[in-house]
Amino acid sequence: MDKNIFETKDKQITPFLLTQPDVKFLGTKLVGCIVYFQFAPRERCQQLSNDFSGRRAPLVQPKDLLDAVETFRDRIFEMKERKTYGLPHS
Repeated sequence: MDKNIFETKDKQITPFLLTQPDVKFLGTKLVGCIVYFQFAPRERCQQLSNDFSGRRAPLVQPKDLLDAVETFRDRIFEMKERKTYGLPHS
């Protein structure tokens, strides 16, 4: 794994990171039945994740967060469908 990539499967952290302007979404990785979301830079993502867990995270517009939750959900379904039907990962 690249040392600058932050990976998470957390259903709360992932949408939050998707809303952050200084975080880049790199894609997903399927390991067995688990979908990991990959972000960069790792250090910033780790700090945001810790802040989120400690309730010190930057505020996010509700619409942005709901859009990110929908993106997260859609990506999970897409990856699981690809696995079920043997389609290549994007």
